[in-house]
Amino acid sequence: MTEREDLRFRLRHWARWKLGVPREALHSLGWDVAAGACAGIYLGMTMPFLIRIARAELHASDFAIGVMNAAPFVGNLLAPVWARQMEGKAKMPFCQVSWITGRSLLLLMPLAATAWGFVGIIALLLFIGTISSPAYTSLMKDIYPDRARGQLMSYVRIIVQAFTFLSTLVTGRLMDRGVGFGPLFAVAGVAGILAAIFFRKVRPLPSTAPPSLEPPQPLPSFLVNTLGILKENQSYRWFALSVMLYGFGNLMAWPLYQLYQVEHLHIRPTQIANLTNVTSLCAMVGSLFWGRFIDRHGAAQTVFRAILLITSISVVYFFAHSVSLLYAASFLSGFGMAGIELSYTASILNYAEHGKAARYQALHSLLLGIRGVLAPLVALPLLRVIGYQGVFIITFLFMLLGAYLQWRATKALEIRPV
Repeated sequence: MTEREDLRFRLRHWARWKLGVPREALHSLGWDVAAGACAGIYLGMTMPFLIRIARAELHASDFAIGVMNAAPFVGNLLAPVWARQMEGKAKMPFCQVSWITGRSLLLLMPLAATAWGFVGIIALLLFIGTISSPAYTSLMKDIYPDRARGQLMSYVRIIVQAFTFLSTLVTGRLMDRGVGFGPLFAVAGVAGILAAIFFRKVRPLPSTAPPSLEPPQPLPSFLVNTLGILKENQSYRWFALSVMLYGFGNLMAWPLYQLYQVEHLHIRPTQIANLTNVTSLCAMVGSLFWGRFIDRHGAAQTVFRAILLITSISVVYFFAHSVSLLYAASFLSGFGMAGIELSYTASILNYAEHGKAARYQALHSLLLGIRGVLAPLVALPLLRVIGYQGVFIITFLFMLLGAYLQWRATKALEIRPV
């Protein structure tokens, strides 16, 4: 046995016995972790700085910022179309085309000298990225066994957040020293493309059924059957109603949090990086905690607790008159969103009948698109009428009602753990 083979054997032994990774998932987890590291670099170098660049550096209007925020949700409105196109087909090509095409647009960022040039590239990137959503959820069911999926996904999330932490730390300080966003975003695009290439190496479990050779349903029939899930599956209907109300409040508040930082607290790139890094650290701890929690107590309980944490962020911003208090919001965001990300995917896989995970994800994305398009259209005009504190109160009430409905769902319905 060579030294390299011996090291590989030791790593596999450690992963199996110390981390509880099933033998059949070792290969996919390794490549998923590598993809997650590159995805963390891509996310950390771009997402925390979008609104600050658009507003503070390029002086984008409310409408332009609204377009940028709405772009991924417009894409989510088309999720049933994407899901129908991939029905019965291999899912990996849909992820690859979506991720590589969208992230390649960042290579054009050195040419973006105006607000609309910047907003146009980001909006198109976010729109194209939504194509992968149903396919990715279906692949998670194919590559990880049910008994350990939550924990394995949490390991990948920890890697994503660790590299998001490092890349945000470096990017914020480079921006404060005068490095332009153009070359930095181009580097992020390369990292995002590498993430897609690495993820291509994952492979389905031996028990996964091969893609069907039957032609997909006509689009009208597919849409009717997808929407029919709300009528047929009572458990999912509870989940969807809860998430719809909570999500509407959260999506109203989210762009306002970042505008509040820029307009009232005059936040600098380094401060954005510091806040984002607190979020990333808390997300790493949260991913480890929630992954085990989901496998033991089920996705529904996780959704309820995570929603409560995210709801509390609006309270923090209501009282925030300095950047220092925002670190509490970063803690709540990191720990809470780790639970949301894991439990949403786990919930959808839990509710979905065999072979219908992509369809359930498509419905989930469609509902996300509806509230994502409407929420900024309500929030930004309302902001100019009643101010930040008034909108924060309204978003808090929406999210609290969503949390209450999720609590009722966990009491009224018996949902098996993932």
